[in-house]
Amino acid sequence: MLDGPALYDRVMRGWLIAGGARSRRVRYRFSDELHVLDLPGRGALPPVVLVHGFSASGASQYGPLVMGLRDRVTRIFLPDLPGHGGSSVPASGLDAPAMIDGLTAAVDELLDEPAVMFASSMAGGVAVHVALRRPDALRGLMLCSPSGAPFAPDQAEKFARVFRVQSHEDALAFVDRLSPHPWWKRHAYAWGIRQAFSRPHLVKLLDDVPTMRFLEPDELAALSIPVHLVWGRADEVLPASQLDFYRAHLPRTATIETPHQFGHAPFLDHAEELTQLFLGFVRRVAG
Repeated sequence: MLDGPALYDRVMRGWLIAGGARSRRVRYRFSDELHVLDLPGRGALPPVVLVHGFSASGASQYGPLVMGLRDRVTRIFLPDLPGHGGSSVPASGLDAPAMIDGLTAAVDELLDEPAVMFASSMAGGVAVHVALRRPDALRGLMLCSPSGAPFAPDQAEKFARVFRVQSHEDALAFVDRLSPHPWWKRHAYAWGIRQAFSRPHLVKLLDDVPTMRFLEPDELAALSIPVHLVWGRADEVLPASQLDFYRAHLPRTATIETPHQFGHAPFLDHAEELTQLFLGFVRRVAG
């Protein structure tokens, strides 16, 4: 039986497929599979890859962005990271290396010209590693409130606790962290979050946060493609030290924008503004 988030993902996936998207599967690590929606666009700008955050999927997170992008770009790819959406849970367990391998495999198999990647939250650190592995496959990388930076010893467990949702009240508190503005869908979203966050492989991923390998300063500095970072000033999910790390170690050519009205998830409550920021970046890297 499907839970709420899985059912919503199926509905959104069906809506995109009805609109012309192709459901594709990419094999990596022998038996693991990554699910990707491949949607033809109606514009002339380069293809884009939209990579979702923790517990979500490409279809469930980025529907509003897809609507704003489709008339401007040639193709839209919506990968589901390992253990999310329509992708399998890795046989060896869900961890950062599996997500990096899965997304790299999707880039290798699906892109027939360089694309612009957008990655939010958890996907930020994953996308940085993919950009380091495959710089020729990407025209640019836009990061939205990315994680992946090291935590101070007293921050890692505190961060993980934010995602440990035991009750509807805990889930509502998390939703309010995602969006700093009153949101009419907050109860429904909280119900879905409570179900999604209870999945065993996602619980294990959070438990592993204190011992994860995070980005190194020289890795960020080695990025050779254009990078634009958007960090909402109202972000209440990630500590400010994450932004400080990116600000200190991204190449000097990288640009950083901190909209005061954005929280951690502007694709929920500021989708139109976020779409315009991303399109501006796509136009810039497209020349």
